[in-house]
Amino acid sequence: MNKGELLDREGIVTEEQRDRYRRDGHLVISQLLSQAEVATACPALFATANREHQKLNDYERSVGASGSRFVYDLRQIDPEVWQFIASPRLAQWAAELLDTDRVRILHYNCFFKPAGGKATPWHQDYLFIPLEAEKLITAWVPLVNLTPEMGLLTFASGSHEVKTADFSAANQYSPSQLEQELAERDLRLTTVGNMQVGDVSFHSSLTLHGALANRSDRMRAAVAISYYADEARIQDPEQSNSAAALQAIAYRQHFLREYFPNLQPGDLAQTPEHPIVYTRLIED
Repeated sequence: MNKGELLDREGIVTEEQRDRYRRDGHLVISQLLSQAEVATACPALFATANREHQKLNDYERSVGASGSRFVYDLRQIDPEVWQFIASPRLAQWAAELLDTDRVRILHYNCFFKPAGGKATPWHQDYLFIPLEAEKLITAWVPLVNLTPEMGLLTFASGSHEVKTADFSAANQYSPSQLEQELAERDLRLTTVGNMQVGDVSFHSSLTLHGALANRSDRMRAAVAISYYADEARIQDPEQSNSAAALQAIAYRQHFLREYFPNLQPGDLAQTPEHPIVYTRLIED
């Protein structure tokens, strides 16, 4: 079997799940992974997160991530962490939801929000990534059982269909203003309910989302793995209609220099540093 291929045909996305993802821009799958495989990866993931979080400032540690710099590097990754984030099952679902034959890993992040940690700002992933937005997807995987007070994901369902940066200034809205803004576009806020170890949430790079504050006395530990279709192309990092354009453009430029230093806008984003982790088998 070639690297990136998956022979097991179980767990293929159903039409109902595919339709729901296309409609909402996000989808939670219960027990997509076994609790045992998550538990096996946890020691390496926790060790990596604890080490890398020392590089964050106080605000970033409170949120559980950095919005301005890379923290996790695929080029210097623990083999056990790589084995987990390159999971063929996760990659297969990412490919099916993207409706593509092959997917590559873009990057991963450990989102470890401490007890009392702040809310994660509203954002759309594509604003900070110089790749074709429709060909990007993220799998968000909890490493501990999550309850509502731990700061769960909240999505603006259907916002991926807007396909503009209209929501780039969402953090300037109060909750009521944001709800009104969404209601005017026939969109709704959807907060993910309890998530158990083994559950996985997928979302489009175009879907507006954030996370609530962690009001519990426990760490909210999750890992997010971003994938892109093998046919995705580099986009001009300076093309942004965002109200936060300067920040977005600077980050996209940094992203291009760090992850795709030898590629130009229009090039296929096919590099050894971002290997194919799933290939759909063509049946005879």
